[in-house]
Amino acid sequence: MTTETEIQDTLMSLIENLADARDEGEGEDDDIALADIARDMVADAEGWASARSFQDVAMLTANAGVVLRMSDGSEFQITIVKSR
Repeated sequence: MTTETEIQDTLMSLIENLADARDEGEGEDDDIALADIARDMVADAEGWASARSFQDVAMLTANAGVVLRMSDGSEFQITIVKSR
């Protein structure tokens, strides 16, 4: 079963990969690098079944967020709060 720390680490990796993709988009071998980054992102998200916004699932909250469902049936709620 997936843990909260695994979700946290995967989200961090996905965000870092997106930042790398943005930077690589301006390089000479950008197609190869972007394909490698895309493969890394797919591997990182293994086991994820779906992601839906709080609004889409009618979550009773005023916060923005995402409900992440895993292929093993577990579910995580990720709340997005602006801090500054």
